[in-house]
Amino acid sequence: MRKLLVVGLMVLPLLVAGCSKGPAEAALKAADEAIANVAPDAQKFVPDQFATLTAAAAEAKASFDKGDYAAALAAAKDLPAKATEVMTAATAKKDEWMGEWNILSKDMPILVADWQKKLDELIASKKLPKTATPERIEEVKAKFAEVNATWTKATEAFNAGDLKGALENGAAVKASIDWIEGVWAGIAPAAKK
Repeated sequence: MRKLLVVGLMVLPLLVAGCSKGPAEAALKAADEAIANVAPDAQKFVPDQFATLTAAAAEAKASFDKGDYAAALAAAKDLPAKATEVMTAATAKKDEWMGEWNILSKDMPILVADWQKKLDELIASKKLPKTATPERIEEVKAKFAEVNATWTKATEAFNAGDLKGALENGAAVKASIDWIEGVWAGIAPAAKK
């Protein structure tokens, strides 16, 4: 009888571990599916939050691999809810960036066209101020060529689904236009200011 009791006590932890392995495995599977579902947008729009989520999943898997099924279950059971939170944050960030892009894509072509017209008029002008040296005009023309090239990159990035790249290039265009505007007062004829 005593031998049976000792054997029973030795087998009990194995039975408990075996019983908790299944739920831990199921929780990890649910977590993996939830993370896979949010990955495309989360990686683009909230990479830091996505990295935290995947690190938590890796810790849960490490516990499972060590045989600590209780810890794996505890770590994995909340991951689907956390994945939903990450997706909510990604959607909010995507909406924010789309709003910014919509403003840029509406306003920037008009702004660029206006500055192109001003530059064409300046170049065609018969009498330029002394400050409008050929070097300064070439500098503005080069900056304007950069504006057009960067805006093309912005629209290409947007069309390729790279909203972050589109906004970064759009911001570079805006900075270049601001530079042109700052230089303009010094080189434009008084009537064109």
